[in-house]
Amino acid sequence: MLHKHRSIFSISLALLGLGVLSGCSEGGRQPLLHTVQMTASAAVVPAHGELEAKSAASIQAPQGRRPKFIAWMLPEYTRVSKGDTILRFDGASMERERSRSAGDLNVAQEDLREKRGALDSEEMEIFLDISQVGTEKEFAEKFAVQDDLLKSRLEILDDALDAQYLDSKLGYLGWKNARFTTRAGGELDVLSVQESKHSKKIQRLDQDLAKLEVVAPHDGLLVYEANWRGEKPRVGSQIWPGRKVGDLPDVSVMQARLYVLDREAAGLAEGQFVEVWVETMPEHRLPARVTSVSPAPRSIERGNPQKYYELVAEFDQQYPDIFKLGRGVRAEVRIREEELRVIIPLQSVFHRPEGAYVFVWQGDRFVEREVSLGDATPTHIEVVEGLEAGEAISLYEVSGPLGSVDVPGGYG
Repeated sequence: MLHKHRSIFSISLALLGLGVLSGCSEGGRQPLLHTVQMTASAAVVPAHGELEAKSAASIQAPQGRRPKFIAWMLPEYTRVSKGDTILRFDGASMERERSRSAGDLNVAQEDLREKRGALDSEEMEIFLDISQVGTEKEFAEKFAVQDDLLKSRLEILDDALDAQYLDSKLGYLGWKNARFTTRAGGELDVLSVQESKHSKKIQRLDQDLAKLEVVAPHDGLLVYEANWRGEKPRVGSQIWPGRKVGDLPDVSVMQARLYVLDREAAGLAEGQFVEVWVETMPEHRLPARVTSVSPAPRSIERGNPQKYYELVAEFDQQYPDIFKLGRGVRAEVRIREEELRVIIPLQSVFHRPEGAYVFVWQGDRFVEREVSLGDATPTHIEVVEGLEAGEAISLYEVSGPLGSVDVPGGYG
């Protein structure tokens, strides 16, 4: 369960001492004041997360053209050997699709065979017609009487018309053959494309069916990868090709992956000191250093809009007896080292468009003074410039003339 934390100063703010001056006086009422003090403290922000291996071999879903559904998988944190099956995808839908594609391929191949047979028959008829007309023309030319004196005028006209007819018919048959060749090529190409499409689809399905299992590349401890919603793979989950499924980590070197609320992450940077402890062993504080900080916050829990910055902390040394893969940890990131600072109650600071200001008690009256602010907690805030130790400021907003003392709930 995710818990909300707020930025705190490591040294107890009880050292501030409110220095409230209140009581009865004969001349009037004394205002509620806070005496400004210098406080030595370090600024830290809380974080939570878990332990992970610094290095691990990535396990990815096989490449392909479609997502797959997990049918079976090994439990997380199982020790596996090289070649062991880690998870198996469901191939029933692909097998049904392959069966349909195989039927479509058979139909396309049969259509192609029928078309080729019909085109062959049509082409044979054209060739027979060309051969017959050619024979008739050759016969007419061979046995034609060349002497016009031996033929009547009608016979001469018939011979001329016969020769012209046979030439025209041969020309038509040649055109018909050329047109048939073009048309037949187009029809065969269309059917060949259909056949090729179904063949390639079956080939792709066969490749996907051959990649239904993910095996361990080497010996190790199996850890599954959570998605952006914090969900790890489970039976029935849809996995896209190439997606990272899990890791086989090297547990000899561990690090902490931590999350900090986005509203508390101001000042996070690499190299900062981190104090980490296991949730079940808060008495053991383990030193570490921030090695990376995410550039932008993100949600880590489905249905929870709260966003966190992600950071990685490497330990100064390893603790094999304490470190367990996936173990929950808490941490405090020191964003500022311990130093003397002016820290006042948050209720003493007021704001206007020009900036922040406080009411400083001088003699017998209040004076407004602008201040520059630094880090803040829900109850206190740092004053970087504008106040000095020993000065007294109002704990409430002064109304009316600044010289008058109007104390809500004061003592008379």
